[in-house]
Amino acid sequence: MAERIVAWLYGTPVAALSRGPEFRLRLDWRPEGTERWGLGSPVLSTGLPLGAPIGPRDLRGLDFFENVLPEGPALARMAELAGVRPADTYGILRVFGRDCAGAVMLLPEGDQPGAGARSGYTPMTSGDLRQVLGSLDVAPLGAAPERGFRPSLAGFQRKALLGRSPDGTWQLPVGDAPSTWILKPDGPHQMAANEATCLLLATACGLEAAETELLDVAGLAVLAVRRYDRLPPPDGGLPGRLHQEDGCQATANPPGLKYEEQGGPALRDLAELLRNFGDPADLARLLQRATFNMAVGNADAHAKNFSVLHDPDGTAIRLAPLYDVLSTIALELKDGAGQPLQADTHLGQRVGGQVDIGKVTAASLVDEAAAWGIRRRAAAAVVSETLDRVLAAVDDLPGDDRVLAVIKRQAERVSQASSG
Repeated sequence: MAERIVAWLYGTPVAALSRGPEFRLRLDWRPEGTERWGLGSPVLSTGLPLGAPIGPRDLRGLDFFENVLPEGPALARMAELAGVRPADTYGILRVFGRDCAGAVMLLPEGDQPGAGARSGYTPMTSGDLRQVLGSLDVAPLGAAPERGFRPSLAGFQRKALLGRSPDGTWQLPVGDAPSTWILKPDGPHQMAANEATCLLLATACGLEAAETELLDVAGLAVLAVRRYDRLPPPDGGLPGRLHQEDGCQATANPPGLKYEEQGGPALRDLAELLRNFGDPADLARLLQRATFNMAVGNADAHAKNFSVLHDPDGTAIRLAPLYDVLSTIALELKDGAGQPLQADTHLGQRVGGQVDIGKVTAASLVDEAAAWGIRRRAAAAVVSETLDRVLAAVDDLPGDDRVLAVIKRQAERVSQASSG
């Protein structure tokens, strides 16, 4: 029998994965999953219901699990460590997949979560933290097979996955202990303070956003983000996992189609997802977030920056907290020769038909919401209130002053400009 890996969800095996031809995945459903949640349940993914027939040319299984992996240099390094090509999703997941986004754990067939070596956390010194952050090009995500920590997490930015004790001490996960924080150090472009400022502003505006801290690690700015897909530990136990999936997974798209112009999900597709599977009130929250992204100048919002949380015992989904928000128009970019570059204003997802963030207005946002089925008067109230909150909070917010100044100008322009 071919070697297989098993996808576990909340302690239940739901699918077995094996290598298919041409770097495809073969997916075989496990009966335990359908017995627990029912045939056709979206508890794993709205785009991949449990027990759905998967033919030899059906790519939904590959698309879902490929979205678990990072992009760019991190993916290339993980493939190198696994001894496979970057296109070999199965080969990478076979080595890296014990700690993923959401509640999915990928284990060799025959293994069970928590049944192997000791799982827990080891306290880190400041030197340990510097070493992990300085070794991300060699050990992406802070992976450490020698202590059984084999994680995977989507995204292009370099990041480390760590634990943290109640007193704030950073910790190295061991075995099947889940990471609970994501640390994103500054790279060639200074993004940590920018993202921290945007997420702090979102919280000040009443939007549910990921909890963040801005750290200084030996002079390096590092954004620390608490994972919202982790649950507080019971007494004496490990933190729990809460299942989530991003917009590409939920709409059955591969990670290469995260941008609308490449054929990926549009905002209206994400709105339809919430309408079909979630709380109707989340449509208004999605409009708040779209408005906030335009107000802060985040042109790079795309389907993988949108996630939903799944009810462990049912079929309902809800919007996950806001994350990965940057004022992209405020980034100070330079080319390889150190010369300034103009920030890209092309939108990852169109807003009211507009493709450039510099042309988006409040009217554009109302047009977009109307395409989702929201009444124009209700949409206009949501857009106006969100813009007012941004402008009311931006002056007194602690954060990067230069980024806040850019956001204020952008929010004022969106609020005041006409659709003509």
